[in-house]
Amino acid sequence: MYELLKYIKKMASSGADICTLCKEDGMSSTAITWCTECEVFLCTDCEKHHKRSKASKEHSTMCTIDYHKLPQFMLETSNRCQDHDKKYELYCAFHSCPCCIHCIANKHQKCQDLKPLDDILKDFKLSAAVPLLKKDLQDLRESFEEVLKHLRTKSKQSIFKKRMAFKK
Repeated sequence: MYELLKYIKKMASSGADICTLCKEDGMSSTAITWCTECEVFLCTDCEKHHKRSKASKEHSTMCTIDYHKLPQFMLETSNRCQDHDKKYELYCAFHSCPCCIHCIANKHQKCQDLKPLDDILKDFKLSAAVPLLKKDLQDLRESFEEVLKHLRTKSKQSIFKKRMAFKK
């Protein structure tokens, strides 16, 4: 028991993420992924079961390294309703907030502009990706122009050398 506590303290002080499911069972395993749906860290074994389970096999996961690279506001944002502990399903444009099924029935039944949250998130991701894509395209164009300039210079040099050799 003492060794287990020592190991848990070591893991916590090392900054390694502990598997949420193992932790609930009194064990300590290093997490390798984060489930964005369940909002839990998963070790290798738990991730295998998570991917095979009917209820969670379609869930999106990310490695813990990528999870910690997310902006702070995203780490603090939950995909579950604080009032009802249910997953957000829709977005209310009128109130500018995500809604779970219970919120829709209780607070947003008269709201007209409810959209699937997945659609809103896809649009958000696409709008965030456009500037990055523009930057990548600009970088590619600049690289292409440099290569083209280099090839033209080499071509001119080659033609010049052949003319000089021909004149001799």
